[in-house]
Amino acid sequence: MVWLAGLITLLTIVLWVYAFFDALTCPAAEVRNLPKILWLAVIVLFTPVGPLLWLFLGRPRETAVPEPEAPTAQTSSLDRLDPADFQQESDRDTPLGPDDDPEFLRKLNRRINPED
Repeated sequence: MVWLAGLITLLTIVLWVYAFFDALTCPAAEVRNLPKILWLAVIVLFTPVGPLLWLFLGRPRETAVPEPEAPTAQTSSLDRLDPADFQQESDRDTPLGPDDDPEFLRKLNRRINPED
């Protein structure tokens, strides 16, 4: 029976700490129903009920993030690629990587084949 009281006390403390720091770090413009400072006071003063009130009534609502469209079974993501896009000249005047740099390739060729 003592372990149950200890477990309830531990859960209450964890809930209080979570709610307090969640309210503390939440932007004031997004807090619902009460000003942020009053929510902090409610959480601190009404320990068992205050954190629950914050979670259900004061916490900002999560904005719905649109999920990306999943490719259908008929088309894969590679079907939408155009090979001509990879053959166009770059707008950059410097190479993107070592394999695009002609000078690097010449030096590499000299290192591999010093007799040539």
